[in-house]
Amino acid sequence: MPSRYAQDAARLKAEIVARVEAGEPLRAVCASPGMPVAPTVRTWAKVDPLFGEALAAARRRGTWRRLWAFDEARAAAFLARAQAGEPIKSLLGQPGMPTRRTYDRWRTAQAPFAEATFALSKRRDAKLGEQGYARWRAFDQALADRIIVRMHGGLSLKAVLKADPELPGRNIVARWRREQPQFGRVLRMIAAAQRAAMKPVPELLAEEVVSHILQGGTFASFSRLPGGWTHGTLRRWLRDPNFAAQVARACDGRDAWMHEDMLRVVESTPPGPVREMNRGVGRMSQHLARLGQRAHPPKQKNLGPRLRGDERD
Repeated sequence: MPSRYAQDAARLKAEIVARVEAGEPLRAVCASPGMPVAPTVRTWAKVDPLFGEALAAARRRGTWRRLWAFDEARAAAFLARAQAGEPIKSLLGQPGMPTRRTYDRWRTAQAPFAEATFALSKRRDAKLGEQGYARWRAFDQALADRIIVRMHGGLSLKAVLKADPELPGRNIVARWRREQPQFGRVLRMIAAAQRAAMKPVPELLAEEVVSHILQGGTFASFSRLPGGWTHGTLRRWLRDPNFAAQVARACDGRDAWMHEDMLRVVESTPPGPVREMNRGVGRMSQHLARLGQRAHPPKQKNLGPRLRGDERD
């Protein structure tokens, strides 16, 4: 059956080569009304060597134009829509608009285009800055003092920034802490004081943990229980002196009765080779050694000023 494009094949081939050479992808050309589908074009390229070579050369030149050639009309249309308020990210990749790769190359190679897009970014950041969420904001001592005062009231840094829309985001505060070491040091000292002044562990929770330890458990095994608290949480609870004392007494009692069990096993084992004894008490001894590695509360960094040797005396 003859192809329906047979009579117009020469014109279609020329149009395909011209459009591909201009930078239009072959798939987009084939999707246009009245054009053959991509498998048909590939068949033509195999059957007609001249068309195949012309199409391959056109695709190479078209790829170069898409990646490197600056299209003033497309750039002007892109900037017009961006200046009208459309986000740059939403424009990239749309029909008639540059892709992300083309956009980045235009900004690198074309200074006027880069200046125009930079102005759009500054306008966007200024608009976001009015709402307190700009990407870049210079250090503001008044806002920094407000953060410090509210953290002194007992709020965490995350809660302070969330409660006040005029304050910057966490990324900007992190940059401020790097740029202003004194500001960062004060925030660390406040956070350390908040952690040190944690509330006492409730008695019911302490009894549950202590009971588990007396039965031969550890913080690690308790954290694996359904509904058990994490190992890090249990370690932080050790900052409560009362809870830490209860845990220490429970660990001593657990180790004592495990030693008694080992002694009973040793006394009940008949005389014989040493490996027979190891079979009876080896696992218990290993378990007891692991239990000897007791948990300790997380260490707190010393955030005070460093003194020279003559200043410590």
